[in-house]
Formats: sequence, structure tokens, C-alpha cells
Amino acid sequence: MNAFLSIDLPAVLAATLALVACGTLGNWLVLRKEALAADAIAHAVLPGLVAGYLVTGTRSPWAMLGGAACAGLAAILLARVVTRATKTGASTALGIVFTAFFALGVLLLETQGARQVDLDPSCVLFGSLETIFVASRADASWFATLPTSIWTLAAAASIAVATTVLTFKELSIRAFDPAFSKVSGASPRWTDDLRLIATTFAIVAAFEAVGSVLVIALVACPALIAAPFARSVRGQIVTSLLVSLPIVIVAYFAAAQAERIFHAPHALNASGMIAAFLAAAVPIAHLVHRVVSRDNGGNMGGNMGGNMGRNMRENARDPKSHDLNRRPA
Repeated sequence: MNAFLSIDLPAVLAATLALVACGTLGNWLVLRKEALAADAIAHAVLPGLVAGYLVTGTRSPWAMLGGAACAGLAAILLARVVTRATKTGASTALGIVFTAFFALGVLLLETQGARQVDLDPSCVLFGSLETIFVASRADASWFATLPTSIWTLAAAASIAVATTVLTFKELSIRAFDPAFSKVSGASPRWTDDLRLIATTFAIVAAFEAVGSVLVIALVACPALIAAPFARSVRGQIVTSLLVSLPIVIVAYFAAAQAERIFHAPHALNASGMIAAFLAAAVPIAHLVHRVVSRDNGGNMGGNMGGNMGRNMRENARDPKSHDLNRRPA
């Protein structure tokens, strides 16, 4: 098995699945101006990770994933309670809650003997995308040797796409007219709760592989890149994924070939490079849209001016056009 199939392809596949999972549901967060919720969930998973280890006594991926998912969901629900009880804004409540959850996670890590969880701060921030590889085995196929994190991300991506497809109309109503959806009952509250659960699972599943920095970038940046060019919600979601996918792939290989491209002493962190490329693409997309719109507007104006000038010249050559007493036929 060559190096691409065993090292690069699994990492690119993990990043792609994380993009589909987080980017699909991130469009709804951006439309509802709730992108900070992704940051809240990403910070809130720390006490869940520690609690998962303390309860089960093992570093099993499923135990850690379950604890992190419960913590992330609890953070969002608690933020809603704080918003309703104190009449503060949603962003303020999220800031309070995810700070408290992150502090609780650090406290548990320091006081409950949970240092054996082996949480590296750099791993929490940037994930471990480079460590996702396939160990070749003569008695197993390539798919059979894929790491557990890829299958978890595949499940999260499937849930994200299914949630969007099945509740597209209801989520669109809640995103653009929440007051109408509440009064008319056209968009039941359970659809919003289902989106919240799917978002939590997607962020937690991606957190282990790509880290909190890239999770936040994958949630917000694809939607922001596609927003200037989209004419519908469906178009924005599809465009965000199609445009962001080549950015993710190019950024990964740019990090892997950093010694040759940037003359760095060694390869750079792939998650950090992908986050940087996606963040840089946001203002570039808005600039391109502005330039294209200006050119189209200039061409339209030029065409209108040319037509008006041509009509005026034709009228000037026609004597009847100046006969004010001429009655229309």
C-alpha cells in the first residue's frame, strides 16, 4: 500500500466528512446568527470528555464521545435557560455557559485524578488529523482498516444531511421568520431540537479528529463563503460544500508540503492550515462578488446608455419624430 492510500487519503477523507457534517448544519447556524453556538459546544466538550473517563474508567472512543455529546447538548440547553431567565441575549448566555463548562472541565481534570485522559492542549485546539492513517494488513481490505474516527464522522455527516433534507421546509421557516413559525405551528419546536442534537453530534465527532479551531471554521466559513453568490437556502448549502471542498484538499496538501512550498523546517499542522485557508476565502469571496456585481452593473449601464443613444440618433434622423402635431396612428 502506497503512502497516499495509507496516510494522505484517510486524513483527507476525515476532513471532507467533517466538512459535510459541520458545514451542512453550519448554514442553519449562520442563517439564524447562532454561529457562536459551535464555539460553545466545542468548549463545552472538555468536562464531558473527563466525565466519560471518570464514569467508565476507560479511554474508549465511544465513552469519550458519549460524555462529550452530553456535555455539549447540556451547554446549549443551559444557555437557553439562562436567556429566558435573565432576558439577556443569546450570545451573552452562550459566552457565560461555555466559559463555565470549560472551567469545570479544567477543574475536573486537575482535581479528580483524570490526568490519565492524556489531553494535549495542542490536540484539543488543532486535533490529530495527521494521526489518522490506515495500517496495512494482508488479511483485511482498506475499508476494514479505517480508523474509528472516520466511521464516526461518516455517521455524523449522514445524520447532518438527513436532518437537513427531512426538515428543510421547517428549518427554513424558523430561520427566516421565527415569529411566524411560533404562531402558525408550521415549524414545530422538535425540528429545532433535532437540528440542535445533530449539530452537537457533528461538532463532537469532528472535535476529536480536527480540533476546536477547525470545527468552528468548518461551521461558519463555508456558509459565509457561499452567502454572496446564493439565491436560495438550498443553493447556499450546496455551494458552500462544493466551494469549500477544494479549499480543504488544497490546504491539507499545502500543510503536508510546507517544506517545499513555504520553506518551513517541517510539515505544518493540517487543521490549522485548513482553518486559515477557509478564513481567508471568506473576504475573498465577498470581494469577488462585489467586483463581479460592479462589472455586471457597468455593462448593464453601458448597454442601456448605448441603446438610448442609438434611439436618440434614429429619432434625430426622422423628421416625423419632431412633428408635435402628428397624431399617433
